[in-house]
Amino acid sequence: MKKCDHVKDLILTDYIDGQVDKNIAGEIENHLLDCNDCRVFLKEVKSSVIFPLSQIQRLPVPAELWDRIKQNIEDENQAVSPLLEFFNKLKGLLLFPRMVPVFASFILMFVAGSVTLNTIQMQQAQAKDQGEYLVSLLNPTSTASLDSSDPGTPIEHYFL
Repeated sequence: MKKCDHVKDLILTDYIDGQVDKNIAGEIENHLLDCNDCRVFLKEVKSSVIFPLSQIQRLPVPAELWDRIKQNIEDENQAVSPLLEFFNKLKGLLLFPRMVPVFASFILMFVAGSVTLNTIQMQQAQAKDQGEYLVSLLNPTSTASLDSSDPGTPIEHYFL
């Protein structure tokens, strides 16, 4: 019974179309000589599937249809560079109306963050400069002697 199921599958698929290997076709034909059930199945398939399809009038296919099919296949087979594909996807996202506010929000957050970070860095630099200036005023850099005629401060040393 398993052999019959396998032969029936082959009859429905490759045997009817003539696409089965010659060795397998010979095995199927030998089985058909011995099995009445499979012979009846083959006759039913031929009468219900093959015969009606063979009676159909074939209409010519318009040449422009073949040209469009060929062009579509060629377009699909052309390799698109990854960079071009990325830009096409990005363009598709940017042109999508719902995504424009999202991108605008990201850009706005980036600009605001950059301005804030720059302002903080400038304030830190100014505070550092002021602190260094105050430290330089409090710590005299010259080596002053301990005599009483020494004016004592760097400004006094400069002018005197």
